[in-house]
Amino acid sequence: MVEIARSYFVDLHTPEPNPPERLAAKAALLEEVAQAYSSLPPPADPASGPFTAEEVQAIWKRMPNTAPGPDGIQYSFWKALADKADDQDLVPFWDTLLALTNDLRARGTDRCGFKDANISLFYKKGDPTLTKNYRPISSMNTDCKMWLNLINGRLATWAIAKIHPDQKGFVPGRYITEHTRLAAEVVHLSDTTGTNGYIVSLDQAKAYDCTDLPWLVAVLTAMGVCKDLIALIKDHTHRCRARVCINSGYSSPFHLLRGVRGVRQGDPLSCLLYTFSLEPLGHWLRNKIHGISVLNLPPPN
Repeated sequence: MVEIARSYFVDLHTPEPNPPERLAAKAALLEEVAQAYSSLPPPADPASGPFTAEEVQAIWKRMPNTAPGPDGIQYSFWKALADKADDQDLVPFWDTLLALTNDLRARGTDRCGFKDANISLFYKKGDPTLTKNYRPISSMNTDCKMWLNLINGRLATWAIAKIHPDQKGFVPGRYITEHTRLAAEVVHLSDTTGTNGYIVSLDQAKAYDCTDLPWLVAVLTAMGVCKDLIALIKDHTHRCRARVCINSGYSSPFHLLRGVRGVRQGDPLSCLLYTFSLEPLGHWLRNKIHGISVLNLPPPN
């Protein structure tokens, strides 16, 4: 079972060449994105350069009791270590963590299995004998997730500044329930006024697995996200490894060679990175499809 699942994910993450027509279409869309988004103002005083003590200490609030990665170290260990260091007048834990994060920033993260993960499969629906019908959740090392939460904190400010207000998923301060209520109200008003309309619902299969890294980097660049932050994201998504776990049995490790290799179910950065990669589609739809007019109001874009 482990080897069957491993073979499936190796095939899923094996790169496929883009035909010339697709490359041309992507280039044209990126040019539109650059024109529409690069002029948007950046976040006020965006953080860049070495991480600060305040950023590192804020991680304390983002250390849930999630499953540990291949090293088996849980968040509770880091919390206990922080308390012990403070109680015994040792070098403060947060000072050591700050030094570590800035070492990772300067020298990269492709060391000592730091980015390795275990993939656990959770059944969704359909034929239970097919691997594609299971959701892969990556259990990453907790120290790596602490590092990624630092990057995520900086990326969130750029998401608020650059992502269109229509996109509610994963952007701080926005809620998907706003779109749920909007859809319900539009349906109700359409029925009341006898206005014909339709709803476009799109579902991308294996969304995180199929998101392309060069595309994501190109989108971030076209939107004007700072180069320092893009460099951290590129480093994180380079040569990530994983192994499949089924019934306490593990496959041999393999590299995630397709798509956004660091964007995995269970990765703290995954949600925002996927949101950025999807924004050009929203931009294209807003330019091609216009909403219906209800009660003589102007149709939304």
